[in-house]
Amino acid sequence: MTTSVAISVRGDGALADAVRSALLMTVPADTAAVIVPRVPEPAPLAELTDEHLAAEVGDALDAVLADVQAALPVARLVFVLPADPVMGISGGAAASAVTNAVLSMARTLAIELARDGTSVNVLAVGSTTALQAQLAALLGEGGRDITGQEVYLTGGTDLGRVHP
Repeated sequence: MTTSVAISVRGDGALADAVRSALLMTVPADTAAVIVPRVPEPAPLAELTDEHLAAEVGDALDAVLADVQAALPVARLVFVLPADPVMGISGGAAASAVTNAVLSMARTLAIELARDGTSVNVLAVGSTTALQAQLAALLGEGGRDITGQEVYLTGGTDLGRVHP
């Protein structure tokens, strides 16, 4: 008898299609949700108004929280973020606010949800080349005890933050 394991992809971020494609070749060991937040496009600092921040950052974080709450309970929760704003990019204040807020939320969720047996991890993606392999590792049988990790798929560019 074969059992089906559910995986959902939530969020409308730019990496959502790449995640869906990668998951076609991934066999999850447990129920899982992969959340791909919408991240604002880079914009000059002068364009960051209160209204812009509320819409671009606040709405994106509201959506992430709603996606997390809708996905639970699951055994595995993976956030997929674009690596550039996580690391820091010129014109990326709003994008960095979203990605780093999600990164911080994931750290807290990893601690909070561990008691329920839910693992929480983050993939910061600069190149989708290894995305399928990393999703398979986190969602597969061997990933049951991996939690609270930040994995950077950037070809080594995560070795240091951008400095002015």
